[in-house]
Amino acid sequence: MIQIARKKDLNDIFIIEQNVFKDDIFSLSKACLNYHINKNIVFKVIYENKIIGYCLWLKRKSYYRLYSFAILKEYQGKGFASKLLSFSIEKLKDKSHQLEVKQSNKKAILLYEKFGFKKYKILENYYKKENGYLMRRV
Repeated sequence: MIQIARKKDLNDIFIIEQNVFKDDIFSLSKACLNYHINKNIVFKVIYENKIIGYCLWLKRKSYYRLYSFAILKEYQGKGFASKLLSFSIEKLKDKSHQLEVKQSNKKAILLYEKFGFKKYKILENYYKKENGYLMRRV
């Protein structure tokens, strides 16, 4: 089941953030996640009464930016990411979509391409010691 995240989901989403992005300089703090739950669009995936993933979209004037996307490792490869991305794109279909992704994150790139995202630009040194791609879906 996929739903909009609420303030009561903050701790569960923060645990996912810590687990999936533990060594990432872009990892979000609890305060930052709280802000985004209140001000932006966060979808959560619930499986067997547990939040196992989420995605955070920032609303811009002419597009939505996928800012954070995470599924707990033990649930990866089971189709939850595809369902979450499909659901969120459908709910946010009134505008185009964009995101940034590490060039080395081949699984994520394949997922995004499956849903119509195209590599638009190389982002030199965007990540710590690594380039990224700006991907867009129009």
